Amino acid sequence: MNTNFDSNEPNIDIHIDNCEDFTMEMPAPVREIINTIESHGFEAFAVGGCVRDSLLERAPDDWDITTSALPEQVKNMFPRTIDTGIQHGTVTVMMKNTGYEITTYRIDGEYEDGRHPNSVEFSSKLVDDLKRRDFTINAMAYNDNAHLVDEFDGIGDLNHHLIRCVGDARERFTEDALRMMRAIRFSAQLGFTIEEQTYDAILALAPAISKVSMERVMIELGKTLLSDHPDYVIQFVETGLFKDKLPVVHRILSDAHHKIVLEMLKLSKKDMILRLTALLHYASPEDARKTLRDLKLDNHTVDTVTRLVSCAKLTIHETEPDVREALHVYGRDFFPYLLDHHEAATIAKERVTGILLPSQKKHLAALRRLSTEILERGDCFTIKDLDITGHDLMEYGLKGPEIGKTLDSLLHMVIENPALNEKGALIALIENL
Repeated sequence: MNTNFDSNEPNIDIHIDNCEDFTMEMPAPVREIINTIESHGFEAFAVGGCVRDSLLERAPDDWDITTSALPEQVKNMFPRTIDTGIQHGTVTVMMKNTGYEITTYRIDGEYEDGRHPNSVEFSSKLVDDLKRRDFTINAMAYNDNAHLVDEFDGIGDLNHHLIRCVGDARERFTEDALRMMRAIRFSAQLGFTIEEQTYDAILALAPAISKVSMERVMIELGKTLLSDHPDYVIQFVETGLFKDKLPVVHRILSDAHHKIVLEMLKLSKKDMILRLTALLHYASPEDARKTLRDLKLDNHTVDTVTRLVSCAKLTIHETEPDVREALHVYGRDFFPYLLDHHEAATIAKERVTGILLPSQKKHLAALRRLSTEILERGDCFTIKDLDITGHDLMEYGLKGPEIGKTLDSLLHMVIENPALNEKGALIALIENL
């Protein structure tokens, strides 16, 4: 069994002795959909993650429903439906403004591309649908008549804090290589351990991750980074999943600094920019940008994280003019990221090396205090906040490039002394430029 991580999660201990007596709260629209399908003589169950999260007393993000009814039969039962993935048996039923996916029990054909079945066979048996799912904790179903259906001991694995594949792990990962990342992601989100045979299958099949798009990789990586255990990202490296897919991350988490990176991840706020920056802390700005581009991230995230990685050292003195200048150079939104990242890096180094860095922490605290006071006071540190405009300077007789140069000079005077930010004072200053 993979025992690299000890869960800090509270004991779950669900203790359901008889699944037939178990009752679960469902949203009224979900219950209405299930009851409607059953009234037409078919089976229907809430299935998958919504059942797992309900058992863990977490609010489900969404509710999926599986049924013995065929897609066309489902469409005939409800006034508003959308053919979401009807070739794979999925119809979305609209209840007011919310959509609920209803999927017919199915048996997947061969997965020739390592991601999608090349055919789907509909079934009348719930167990056929459950046994094609990825992990036991995601292969449970519920309705008010049959109550909890747990064919693969998902309850036991929840109680033992285990991520275990349904059936043969190698078959599940061969069908869909993304499931290997999902195993680690669920491990991080729940604080669970990956069961031994499941983990061994990831080790054996890791190269198959090459079949998965970078967009899908980023979704799983992102959910792992934003989990309560972002340091579990090390498992992507230990299993070899990132060796060729994300070589920069693989190298960082394989070298001597990896413990500091993992500690930084735990210390960083649940913010994608900060956690990506922690992950890439020891990358060059060029490598960081390429990795973020490879992950198909948006320009704002790429630029912000790359810029943070570039700011390896802070050379801001503990004076108000210097902090105002830093706010001007870095920007109002970027500056807090800079302080947060350096604070996480400082504390992480302390924890890993055992060497205290009180002067660095004191310096960061002083910069944070000064920036807060400056922002609350409303000091000017951008040209748009000057009490004079380019139009004013045109009326004064300045033209072309002179206007921009003059505004920039006035701004730096005001950064040194905010009291000068008054139109009359600024006009008087122009005489001395």
